[in-house]
Amino acid sequence: MSEDDDALLNALADGELDAASALALERRLEREPALAARLANLRALHAAIRAKLPLEPAPDALRRRVAALAPAAAPRRPAPWMALAASLALGAALGAGAMRLYSPSPSDDPVARDLVASYMRARLAAQPIEVASADRHTVKPWLATKIAAATNVPDLAADGFALLGGRVDVVAGAPVATLVYQRREHAIALSELPLGPAVGAGARDGFALLRWSDASRSYAAVSDLAPSELEAFAASFRRVAAQEK
Repeated sequence: MSEDDDALLNALADGELDAASALALERRLEREPALAARLANLRALHAAIRAKLPLEPAPDALRRRVAALAPAAAPRRPAPWMALAASLALGAALGAGAMRLYSPSPSDDPVARDLVASYMRARLAAQPIEVASADRHTVKPWLATKIAAATNVPDLAADGFALLGGRVDVVAGAPVATLVYQRREHAIALSELPLGPAVGAGARDGFALLRWSDASRSYAAVSDLAPSELEAFAASFRRVAAQEK
């Protein structure tokens, strides 16, 4: 294994790779058992460190020095997607089900596996959204440059689901448009898939998963919301999308 490989594995374990680099590395992991074993060892080491060496509060003297260096003006409020990423990253890092995403059994549904893996990867990423905007007229054209098929980008803010932006995920080996909405501190990833028969609600690795279809395309929503709230999101999406056609 080269030093570059070791650096990439450490970055993946720390959630510091962008989506494209993480995907390329995960494909290598499927082909190279030694690389996958090294990653498993790194993750086990990280988990052991978190368990044995919990974070300690900073000394009061250091807190006072940092406070003295802070500007007098109030800090600029971070963008919504940045605040959401920060709040979700800790929960993702400590989630007991994170390891299972990288060792699925052969009987797993590959689409559900990829959807949840993309959701988890975004939670760990420094930038979970590639086009960060609440303006659907900004998000839709950006996605159109990446995905050939048209993408519905309904405004669901009136129903309590704020648009944060969008990104491109890879599901079953193909790029798909994914919208990201926010409900309180929870993120909802909505991916537009090729038209297919899979519909219904379920759960995987602690996340709610809901899939449905209309006349021309299929959708899949993943979130750490309660299933009932994810169903409310899907109902809102279907209603508003139908009105906008």
